Amino acid sequence: MYGFLLGREFKISVAEIISAFPNATTIYQSKEILVLENISKEEILSKITRIGGTIKVTTIEETTKTIQEALEEKAPYEGKFRYGLNLFWERVSMKEILMKVKKHLRSKDISARFTNKDFKNLNAAQIIGENLVKRESDFNFIFTKEVTYFGQTIWIQDINSYGERDYSKDRDMQIGMLPPKLSQMMINLSEGSTIYDPFVGLWTILIESLYMGNTKVYGSDLNEKMVDTSLHNCKEVAKKLDMTADIQTEKLNAKFIHESQYFDKWVDAIVTEGYLGEIMTKKNIAVDRIEKQRESLEKIYSAFFENLSKINYSGNIVISFPFWEIRWKYFYFEEIYKILAKYCEVQSFFPDDYQISATKSGSLLYKRDSQLVWREIFKLKMK
Repeated sequence: MYGFLLGREFKISVAEIISAFPNATTIYQSKEILVLENISKEEILSKITRIGGTIKVTTIEETTKTIQEALEEKAPYEGKFRYGLNLFWERVSMKEILMKVKKHLRSKDISARFTNKDFKNLNAAQIIGENLVKRESDFNFIFTKEVTYFGQTIWIQDINSYGERDYSKDRDMQIGMLPPKLSQMMINLSEGSTIYDPFVGLWTILIESLYMGNTKVYGSDLNEKMVDTSLHNCKEVAKKLDMTADIQTEKLNAKFIHESQYFDKWVDAIVTEGYLGEIMTKKNIAVDRIEKQRESLEKIYSAFFENLSKINYSGNIVISFPFWEIRWKYFYFEEIYKILAKYCEVQSFFPDDYQISATKSGSLLYKRDSQLVWREIFKLKMK
């Protein structure tokens, strides 16, 4: 068994993982961790670098041992034992447990030092900095009502790589650029390998597609500067990756998507962050402005899906639409629900009997507290 430490929006993380590993069986799932069996370490490591919503992966086994006993068994015969300890749903304080483990190991003549800072679970940066995955000494205890799980971390997300690709200088923090991790999650949910983004914007989806190994990426946008920039940057990424790729972009209003030249190339997935509307700030966001945005967006997406139906597009569509927050009240883009009901079949993110579910509309929500415009994500098929 293996445990996946989930990202902040855990439902999207779970949906991505079960999409990437469809033959695995869910043993346990919470807001923090997903435990799977019928899956191999080799399969996980062959895909995990292309999965955006998983923070780390750990081996999992049921145990009746105490934390002290389990770590004593893992301690090396020689040299200093540098380790990290992560506890999930243990009511006893981390400080108390760490000191108890340290005392126990010392009594066994084991030279040991825990790397936890401030007596908390380690974050990705700390695990990477201490090189604990290579040392095989980042340990995880998961306490449930029925059983206790114990395991070692076998993979940690490369947060530095994501940071390098997160083009903060181009983002507006009130709307926010689509994060690279979320882009990967949406691409995985689409199950596609030939990706088309009709709202290419800041080119994140196309670039993440290349990093994920997809060699055919296409995009369009109404903004010609975005089109040219996306093409240039995608080619630079392909060059960096030493990849031969078919990368093409065009200037096109998404309302006229049926005029795109790329559907002749058999695009098996449309993955996009749709147009989110005008930039709003805390000073000028208001209900009447949101209403006007919804009217404008309705015209765009009504034409988009109507014209997409004209070409009988049969691939998957993963798309995000905006919703807004004012003083802890949410305002959804309700008009899109009628448009989707007319032209699309909303695809389920989870099996019918799964432990968690999507929203009533079949979507998953992605929120960042620092932003005013949030995302509602759908997986669709045209009727």
